[in-house]
Amino acid sequence: MSDSVPFISFPERYLGEQSAKFPLSVDHEGYFAICKPAGVACFQHDWNVGKPDISMALRRELLNEKPQLRALGLEGLFRVYKLDAELSGVLLYGKTEEWEERLRNAFGSRQLVFRYHLLVSTEREERSLYCDLPIALHSNGKRMLVSHKTGKKCETRFQYLRSYGRYQLWEAETRDFRPHQIRLHAAERGLNVVGERDYARGDRIFLSMIKRDYRRGREAEKPIYDALCAHLVSVEFEIPDWDLPGAGAPIPKGFETLLKKLDLHKGPRR
Repeated sequence: MSDSVPFISFPERYLGEQSAKFPLSVDHEGYFAICKPAGVACFQHDWNVGKPDISMALRRELLNEKPQLRALGLEGLFRVYKLDAELSGVLLYGKTEEWEERLRNAFGSRQLVFRYHLLVSTEREERSLYCDLPIALHSNGKRMLVSHKTGKKCETRFQYLRSYGRYQLWEAETRDFRPHQIRLHAAERGLNVVGERDYARGDRIFLSMIKRDYRRGREAEKPIYDALCAHLVSVEFEIPDWDLPGAGAPIPKGFETLLKKLDLHKGPRR
């Protein structure tokens, strides 16, 4: 990554009322990667109506000839895959049409490896799980479902990482990238992701749930992290004859704070 382009920033009202700044995790000659926060879309879809769209914001700044984007040497903005608005994590863009084609072909050939970290409210004795259920768009158009008739093939491998009292941190790995795949597959294997509302009951965590001497104030209590606890931590390339740097994204500060508090208080009060 070039020291002269460590991040991409956006002014107020581009991605919300406040200004925003996104560090670059990779600045390669053919592509770059940033860390998308939860609640921000990267493509237009009925699911994303009303949500700020980071791809549109980037295209707008590209047209404005923003110096930070000019320094990247972009010929345009070419998204390699679609990351669900509810998820945070690595978002990868090609810099040219040639690199877009290269990376999308690799993606279609399952040569990109995606790894997520999930905080779940389920206690499982198993330390590894696997799901290869095909998924399709629900008839209501607002979610996905398992369908052996019309669903598209995909597989996810889950690996236990560590325990936080009654909560557990898991890693999910896939070479597929279906909409809502990780969330649906996790629910199908009994992993209730904290913050999940569509596919499982993954209630958000409040400090009063885990701290024994917590004293509630007059104001309504807010969850420690008010977003889905599912984060795309890395994207790696396994493309024959190519040695390309992968991209990583640290978990959001709020998610990190939640893990630290769970570690400190060792999970819910018993």
